[in-house]
Parts: sequence; C-alpha cells; structure tokens
Amino acid sequence: MSAGFDVDAFGDRGGELTKRCVVVSIYEDIGGRDLLFQVCDSLVSKFKDEVDFEVDWWRFKYLADPEIATEAAKKATQADLILLAARSSQLQLHVQGWFEGWLPNREAGDGALVLVQPSPHGASHSLHLRSYLRLTAQRAHLDYFSLSQPGPTDLPADEYRPMHWGINE
Repeated sequence: MSAGFDVDAFGDRGGELTKRCVVVSIYEDIGGRDLLFQVCDSLVSKFKDEVDFEVDWWRFKYLADPEIATEAAKKATQADLILLAARSSQLQLHVQGWFEGWLPNREAGDGALVLVQPSPHGASHSLHLRSYLRLTAQRAHLDYFSLSQPGPTDLPADEYRPMHWGINE
C-alpha cells in the first residue's frame, strides 16, 4: 500500500476494490484544526483514487467530557492514522488520560501517530511532548512521526538568505 500502512477493504469503485483509512484528528485550537485540515486535504488529494478516508475531528477541550472522550477513544482504537496538532509543549492532563484510556483496547494492528506542528521552531520547545507521543505510539504498536511546516512568517527574512550557499563561495 502506497500510504505506508494497511487499510481495510471498503467498497467497489468501478469493479476495483477500494481501501478505507480511518483517521482520528485531535487538536488543541482552531489553528491546529486548520493545520490538520491541510494535512488531510493533501492525503485525500494524493490518494483519492486508491483510498476512501473516514476522518473524525476531536478538539482537546471536548475530550474532558466523558461521553465525547469515550466516542473518540472508540475511533482511536480502530484508527489507521492518528493526527495530533498541539501548540503546547505538554498535553493537558485530560488529553493524556484520554490516550492512556484507550491504549490497552487498541484493535487495529498497523497505523501511525503523527504530531503535526506549524513550524520547525515548535519542535524545539516540544521535546517532552514528542517523547511522550513516541512512547505512547510504541505502547499502541503505532509508528510515530513528527511533521512541521515552515512558513514565511516563521523565520526572519534574513534567515531565508543562505550565508554560504555555493561550492566555490
């Protein structure tokens, strides 16, 4: 499978069996949601002829509600891909508790947990978060990835110009 993980057979598209990929997107704030939306949109565009995506969206603050947290946990135990967007360097306690609650019940065999951050600068202050998510992914038998997207506002203009850029500088 070109997406890097196995997905279940889902339907028939013109005589060809299509695949289904269950995605759980959890985010801290609206900026995180927008970032995850871009990632999901890119995945859907890239694999539109191969995979049918089922994406669920869960904001951190709603995971404090037991009913919502239970529903989100059911989805996470079956997810092929769990995307997380956090600006904070540590997860809120109720979000950590949410992870801890569903890990022992994980049903899916393969999959990935992906931390998506808006810039490489975010990665430097989130060492604790990345360490926690890496260990969580191992316990859930998930691959772990961390993605960041540099943007024009992330670095001062001077940092975009290379100081040494040629072989014969």
